Amino acid sequence: MDKEKGNPKGNQNRPDPKKSADINQKKQENMLSGIRRVSADSNVSKAQQPAKAQAPSHPAKAPVHKPESPNHHVSGTRRTMPPRKSKEEIRRRKRNAAILLGTAAILILALIGTGIFFLVKHFSGEKKTTLTTVTSTETTTLATSEETTSEVTTSETTEMTTTAEPTATPTPATTPFPAGGPNLNGYCVVIDAGHQEVANLSQEAMSDSMGGSKAKSAEGFSGVISGINESEINLSVELLLKSYLESLGCEVYVTRESNDVDISNKERAQFAVSHDPDLYIRLFCNAANDSATNGCEVIVPSGGKYASEVMTWGENLGKNISVSSGSAFNGCKQSGSYSGLNWAQDVPAFMVRMGYLSNSDEEAKLLKEEYQFTICQGIAQFISTMPRH
Repeated sequence: MDKEKGNPKGNQNRPDPKKSADINQKKQENMLSGIRRVSADSNVSKAQQPAKAQAPSHPAKAPVHKPESPNHHVSGTRRTMPPRKSKEEIRRRKRNAAILLGTAAILILALIGTGIFFLVKHFSGEKKTTLTTVTSTETTTLATSEETTSEVTTSETTEMTTTAEPTATPTPATTPFPAGGPNLNGYCVVIDAGHQEVANLSQEAMSDSMGGSKAKSAEGFSGVISGINESEINLSVELLLKSYLESLGCEVYVTRESNDVDISNKERAQFAVSHDPDLYIRLFCNAANDSATNGCEVIVPSGGKYASEVMTWGENLGKNISVSSGSAFNGCKQSGSYSGLNWAQDVPAFMVRMGYLSNSDEEAKLLKEEYQFTICQGIAQFISTMPRH
């Protein structure tokens, strides 16, 4: 009833519409602000929720590192891998390894080479010692013969010095040589032992009638086994031949009595011509690339006073040596290549190559005095067939 009648008291309790509208508007604004805050707080909570989930609910224990076998694997645990090596480091290590291997290989080869060297030196030393012993024995025998010859020569030299004109050497009363040699009384012979201990490679004219030059005294050959210098064998045969010819009554001159001289081929030839001998004999050895080559040969000058006869004489000389020594005779030839013959063309000059030092068998023979003497016998027999001045 009061409502219908518009009770004033009831009107006083009715809210003002304008104020109600303002209040409602503020409530809506507050509600919207609350909704926005709740939404913002919800987003923040969602953003922080994973981090909180990862945090352990109890304190973490320190991990215990245990050695693992190559095949051991812990599920869910990430292993720490060593840092990968750079390509430059790998190349450097490979290069160092190659250097070490190469050095080791060189050292091994050096050790092997040293071992082989000492083995060869050891065996060659034993062989050389044996050869030296044999040569020493032969040299001692030859020295004994030379001492006897030296005594005879001394007495002969004294006798020639007291005489106004030189005369033929008388036959010694006793000699170390076998009897039965040819009678060489009245013959005069000059003997030259080819080469010398030290070669003289200075040049000298080939002859007085041809151009060109040649070494004054070239180096001789060497023994393929003993290594002996040719000049030593030539000298041994020269001194033995001198003694033997003198024992047969021959007058003998030699270009040298020692290996330590310096006499050119021209000077040797001039020395021979100065004595106007019946023969000038030069003693040499030979050598060849083929070790089987052997035998003796004779070389004569290609011109001069006796050019038409010297080839025949040379053949006869070689044959006599071959018969007495048993060596092969490889013939006689004329040559203008030897200054020692070219400068002696005014006398019958012969170069005798007694054998090959490149042949081990022939070298062994040439080192023996017995074989050297057979060569001397052949030369003496040839001299007895030559005309005398």
